[in-house]
Amino acid sequence: MKIAVTRLEEKSGGTRELFSKYGHDAILVPTMKTEIPDNPASMNEFCRKVSSGKVDFLIFSSTMGVRYFFEQCSNVPDITTIIAVGPRTQEAIVDKGLSCETIPSFSSDHFASHLGSRIIGRTVGIVRPDIPNPELVESLTASGARILEGVAYRLVPTGNDLKQILPDVDAVIFTSGKSFNLSGISVWDAAGKTVIAIGPKTASMMLDHGIVPGITGNGTLEGCLKALDGQSR
Repeated sequence: MKIAVTRLEEKSGGTRELFSKYGHDAILVPTMKTEIPDNPASMNEFCRKVSSGKVDFLIFSSTMGVRYFFEQCSNVPDITTIIAVGPRTQEAIVDKGLSCETIPSFSSDHFASHLGSRIIGRTVGIVRPDIPNPELVESLTASGARILEGVAYRLVPTGNDLKQILPDVDAVIFTSGKSFNLSGISVWDAAGKTVIAIGPKTASMMLDHGIVPGITGNGTLEGCLKALDGQSR
């Protein structure tokens, strides 16, 4: 199958090879890209607290978060426990010469079960884009943590027109709710295509616009491809 993917261009390395492994062709159509925040004040304060050892747990949910954080913050004390979401984020942290704990995929439930009682009365720092995740914050707060957020980068439109690509592909994978929103795809545009949401939050956003995903993945592209492979058998 020819599959359009809205993955960030900055994160596209290895995507075509991954799809080829499952017998598919990836057509990269990023609908957004990353830039530094307009106002760096929040991140400057966040870095100061991390460097001074005032953050007990530091969460990275993407390789982009790792990249932009370490462009602005050079020091993470040994006493800080670093949490990575997914193997690629783990690799990015290890490449910085640091060790971390790894959660397989992004889910508020996964964070709560992994961190458990360790975060009671502790400060958890979340490195994120300019899109808040209130569910994650609420779940960690409910577990007894103090939350500190650092907006390391922002997501802006690329101007790529997914609608022009759709007639030439068999399926499309939306890699986030925002990438779906920026695509401007309607239920009529998606007719006859296998439409895939990378995870439940993206699926929820699509449903709000009347598009029912044929597949909802586990938060990873490989999970989507495995589900597609299972569906075709």
